[in-house]
Amino acid sequence: MAFVPLLGPVLCVLSNCGAYGRGFGALDTVACPELGGNADALAAQYTANARANAKIRTFVQAAKDLVGVSMQIENEAAEACRRMAFDIGMTAQEVAPKNEPGGNASGSCHALSARLDALFREGIAVRASATPPQCQVNAQAGAACEGACNADLDPGEIVARCDPGKLSGTCQGQCAGRCDGRCNGACNGNCSARNARGECSGACSGDCNGVCDATCHARCQGTWQAPRCEGFVRPPSVDAECSASCRAHASIHASCTPAVVRVQVSQNAALAARLAATMQANLPALLHAELALGRRVIADAQVIAQVGASLPKIVGNAGAHALACIAASTNATARASVSIRVSVQASASVSGKIGASG
Repeated sequence: MAFVPLLGPVLCVLSNCGAYGRGFGALDTVACPELGGNADALAAQYTANARANAKIRTFVQAAKDLVGVSMQIENEAAEACRRMAFDIGMTAQEVAPKNEPGGNASGSCHALSARLDALFREGIAVRASATPPQCQVNAQAGAACEGACNADLDPGEIVARCDPGKLSGTCQGQCAGRCDGRCNGACNGNCSARNARGECSGACSGDCNGVCDATCHARCQGTWQAPRCEGFVRPPSVDAECSASCRAHASIHASCTPAVVRVQVSQNAALAARLAATMQANLPALLHAELALGRRVIADAQVIAQVGASLPKIVGNAGAHALACIAASTNATARASVSIRVSVQASASVSGKIGASG
């Protein structure tokens, strides 16, 4: 699968994009603390604009997910290659990390791949076949993320987009519907108490046309305060960006079955037998990093990058903190994407050499 570079250096304003550190750059979490490990990005408040906030919170979470999975891919691939390298007599110096994104994986796996080439030239032949991992997206994670898309809607948005018959809340003005408390005014039904003028001043069993001191339902001739909607309300412009980020979030958190590997060796020499044994033991982990995680999330990385590139124009003047988090998350997404590509290529340099990556 070809990998398209996602973002250019022009975005590296609030983050140290030139550093090859693992995970987030040193300035990412300073600019956007919600990217930190203990912060709940989906529950955070980035801007007072509810629709913009929903887009930003799901994007930050998706970027945070991508950074986490990029580190997991790199570490799993590196450890699998190191174990195989040590089992056939290579040294720690030979499989040292490289100073690049994904460098733990590229350092160990490329060195192992070069040693395999040498062994094959000496006549050792090892062949592996594998049943790749099967993955299923995490529907629960996706649903939780989608819920964040629709949280904290502006009261005016709720009133405008809710079926009027399903609205309820405090009415600043005249309630013209059912009142859960005391109705002061006309009651179209039975009234539990009336004042000296014969107007209702108690509980009304029908519609109250007057002041309601508790929750008013359906109709308010005035201003709704803290309105609620019994139906489902989705802001009109949240869908595309929120849904894209949430699909990536659910995909990154997918559960996958282990790869099933069968290794064959053409001769019974001690080194060939050791090589076959270590591959049988460690190729499943390498394939998990390469296939279940790496190749599968490359498309998600591209989606997250596209969302990040579009957000500054969409959210407009959402405030300094919102824009800082968008920039930091975009930079982190770019670095994570490069790390994933490098780790996948490093893994494939080993698994593909013996026919295990399909």
